[in-house]
Amino acid sequence: MYNNKTKTIKTKTIKTKTIKTKTIKTKTMKTKTIKTKTMKTKTMKTKTIKTKTMKILAYLFIAGLFTACSSDDDNDTPTPIVPTSYSGEITDDVTWTSDNIYTLDGRVMVTNGATLTIEAGTVIKGAEGIGADASCLIIARGAKIMANGTASNPIVFTSVADNSTNGTSGFGSGLSSADQGLWGGVLILGNADISAESNPLQIEGIPVSETNGLYGGGSSSNNNDNSGVFKYVQIRHGGAEIGEGNEINGLTLGGVGSATDIHHVEIIANLDDGLECFGGSVDVSNVLVWGQGDDAFDVDQSYSGTIDNFLGILIDGDQGLEIDGWEGAMQADFTLSNGTIIGAAGEKNNCGKFKSNASGSVSNMLFTNMKNGATLTVDAGATGVSFSNISFDAGYNQTLVDDLGSTVWNDNNSGTGGANLSNFDGWTVSHYTNAY
Repeated sequence: MYNNKTKTIKTKTIKTKTIKTKTIKTKTMKTKTIKTKTMKTKTMKTKTIKTKTMKILAYLFIAGLFTACSSDDDNDTPTPIVPTSYSGEITDDVTWTSDNIYTLDGRVMVTNGATLTIEAGTVIKGAEGIGADASCLIIARGAKIMANGTASNPIVFTSVADNSTNGTSGFGSGLSSADQGLWGGVLILGNADISAESNPLQIEGIPVSETNGLYGGGSSSNNNDNSGVFKYVQIRHGGAEIGEGNEINGLTLGGVGSATDIHHVEIIANLDDGLECFGGSVDVSNVLVWGQGDDAFDVDQSYSGTIDNFLGILIDGDQGLEIDGWEGAMQADFTLSNGTIIGAAGEKNNCGKFKSNASGSVSNMLFTNMKNGATLTVDAGATGVSFSNISFDAGYNQTLVDDLGSTVWNDNNSGTGGANLSNFDGWTVSHYTNAY
């Protein structure tokens, strides 16, 4: 208590009404007028308190405000650091965001019914490695991927050797469509029907010791199975070997059901096949494969879905199309519609081959810039393929091999038809680099 020089003020409880103020929530104190309600008090029945005492009270009031602001700052929760390197199993739901670059360090497997959500514009890079150390992303049966890219912000899967930070700038520095096998690839596995000697079955490209590599629903197969969404996605420079002659495809679909949504996918420079469908019933549309080492599009085990509006750009691959049928009791037909294969010179680079038990239909196909002698073959082991509007360049002398003996080609040399290439504009590396 302050002692007045004229007279000591005896301490006495000063009764006041509760001072009502609005709570002032601020963090860093900025130059800003603080509005409060007018404080009302009863007249104090004491001698007048001198100016010095009033100043002390004012200082205490202001100090309280600063203390409250400081307390608010102390209670702020810092933004957590999101892990950006993954290996092994993901067993709980997780979201990968576009403000990070994620690394696949070996096999990364989404299991236990978990959902991996990937924001538009996110970049994921696979570490180097071959054999059991090959990096890849596996969406196991019962799990989901929600890869929601957009035309302006595609999702990118590539190698750590790629310095790209987005999907809208073409190849990374020093890389091209010739750089294959720098990491693994993406595998989506489901519970839909497959036609094989056993069901479920271990997927190609994954060691048999990895039980998360099983696909097909067995006695509980569900052709309406849902593995999520995969749209506006680029997959670059994959296909690492796990053994001699056993590489990972760019995008592998094993027993994937029809409720899964897959469209606008670009696969570049994969050492093995670009897209391969092992059974299942999922439809795939607007898919582009460029510069694969084996086949651009491969279908096996009674795949019963539709691949629509597709483009294969050959550099030194085997076939534009490689189509097989059933391997077990279940029989179903594939559908290929509105496709274009752009050929190239070289020892391989053939149009396509329809092999063991292949059964289905092909319509509105254009084969263009094919080398002389490139073959389109139906093997004796095929069970029947229906062709409609199969077009080659004007003046091209196509080589059609009908080992089955009953194939009606319905081919022409109009050089028209095929895929709507504008569907690949604006979001693919192929478009940025004028590959088509």
